[in-house]
Amino acid sequence: MSHKRVDEGHDPRDRPQEATEVAGRCGLTNLQTGMVIAVGLVFCLSVTYQSGPLDRFMRLMHREWIWRDLGIFRTAALLLAPFAVIVWVLRKNEEEISPTFRWLLLGLLALSNFLVQALGILADPRGIQLIREIVASPIATSYFTDAMGIHQPLEWLSHFHNAKLGLHSATHPPGPILFYYFFFKLLGPSVGALIGGCVVGLLASAGVLVIYGFAELWRLDHRARLTACAYYALLPALTGLFPEFDQVYPILSMLLMLFWVRAVNTSAEVSKYAFYTGAVLFLTTFFAYNLLLIGAFLAYYGCYWLWRQQWTWPAGAVLLRTSAIALGVYAGLNAVLWLASGYHPIASFRHAVSNQAIFAPGIKRSYALFAVIDPYDFFLGAGVIVLPILLFHLQRLLKQFDPTRTDMVLTLIGLGTILTVDLSGLLRGESARVWLFLQPLLVVPVAGELSRLSRPWKLSIFTLQWWIVVCLKTKISFVNP
Repeated sequence: MSHKRVDEGHDPRDRPQEATEVAGRCGLTNLQTGMVIAVGLVFCLSVTYQSGPLDRFMRLMHREWIWRDLGIFRTAALLLAPFAVIVWVLRKNEEEISPTFRWLLLGLLALSNFLVQALGILADPRGIQLIREIVASPIATSYFTDAMGIHQPLEWLSHFHNAKLGLHSATHPPGPILFYYFFFKLLGPSVGALIGGCVVGLLASAGVLVIYGFAELWRLDHRARLTACAYYALLPALTGLFPEFDQVYPILSMLLMLFWVRAVNTSAEVSKYAFYTGAVLFLTTFFAYNLLLIGAFLAYYGCYWLWRQQWTWPAGAVLLRTSAIALGVYAGLNAVLWLASGYHPIASFRHAVSNQAIFAPGIKRSYALFAVIDPYDFFLGAGVIVLPILLFHLQRLLKQFDPTRTDMVLTLIGLGTILTVDLSGLLRGESARVWLFLQPLLVVPVAGELSRLSRPWKLSIFTLQWWIVVCLKTKISFVNP
C-alpha cells in the first residue's frame, strides 16, 4: 500500500469547509449561554464578598494568595481602555477584512493583553515598583537573585548541575536565571529587575499572536481564530501572574504541538517542522522542565495519526524518522552548548528532580486531595466560565463525533493531556500557574463555541470574562514579593 503524507499538516479526509458549515449550524443555545453567564456572575459575587468555594479552597490550600481590596471600580476603570480595544477588535472581526488589517487587529490584542497586565499592577498601591520587588524577591522567583551571584556565565553554566540556588531556581533549568543576568549586567539591580519583568510581560503577550496559528490545527476559520486570541488576552492566569515566566511557557507548548502535528503531516521526506520541533524542545528544556509533559500530547497525536494511516509500516517509518530528526536536533544543540560552555543538561535535570524531591514533603500536597483541587485551580486561571462552555461543547462534540475529524480529536487529545498531567501527580499545587502552559488546549475549543454566538451574546461573555479579571485582580494577590 502506498503511503503519502499531507502537506502543511492537513489531512485529505478532513473537510474543513464542510466542517465549518456543520459547526456554523450548531453552538450554544440561548439557555446554555444564560447558564454560562449565571455561573460567571455567581463566581464574581463569591470573589467580591470572599465567600463560597473559592474562599474555602484558598484556606484549604494555605496558598500564598492574599485576600485584599484595591477598589473594584477603581480597578475596572484602569482596565477599561484595553478591554474597549478588545471589544472593538471583536466587532471588526465580524466584517470582511484584509489579511494585513487582520494582523493589525492581532497586534492590538497583544498590546491590550500587556496593558491589562501593566495597568493591573498600577491598581496596587505599590505601583510599578511592585514589578521590581517581585522580580528581585528571593521568594517569589529567585531567578534575579541568583543572577546577581554570577561572575563568569560560562563557568557558572558548567557547574550549574551542582549549583546552590534559590527555591524556584533549584528546580528549573538555567534559562530564566541567564535571562535576568542579561538585564542585571546591562541595567543594574534596580532598573534591571524592573525592565526584565516588563520584558517577560511583553513576551507573554506574544502568545496572543502564537495562538492564532495554533488554532489553525482545529480547522477554525480566521474569525474563530481571532476570537481565540481575544479570549486568550483575557485569561486571568496570564494577566494576574505578571511578571512570572510561567506566562511565557504557553508559547513554547503551542509551538511544540503545532510543529509536531505539521511535521508528521508534511509530504516531504524530511520536514522542516521536525527541525523546528527539536529546536523548540531544546529551548523548552533550557527554561522549564514541566513543559516536558506536553510529550503526552505528542504521543497521543502520534497514535491517532498512525490510526489514520491504518497502522502501515511506511507510516511508522515516517513517525520514527520525524521523531529521530527532532531528537537529533535537540541533542545536537545540547552538544553545541556543552562544547561551548560545559553545561550538562542531563545532570542538571537530575539535580532539579532531586531538589524537587527534597522540597515535596514540606509542601504537603496529598495526591488524592490535589487530584481534585488542581483542576479547580486550573479552571479558575481560565476564568471559570470556560468550564460550562467546555462541557456544553463536549456534549455536542460527542453527539456529532466523527473520528476522522481532526478538530474533534484534537480537543479530546488536549483534554486527555490535561487529565494525564493531573493523574500523573507530577505537577501538584499552584496549577493556575504551573499548568498555564496547558491553557491553549482549553482556549481553542471554547473560542470555537464563542465564535458561533450572536454579537450580543458574544460581547456579554467577553464582558463577563473581563469582569472576572477585574474581580480577581481587585480581591486576590497571586504573586507576592
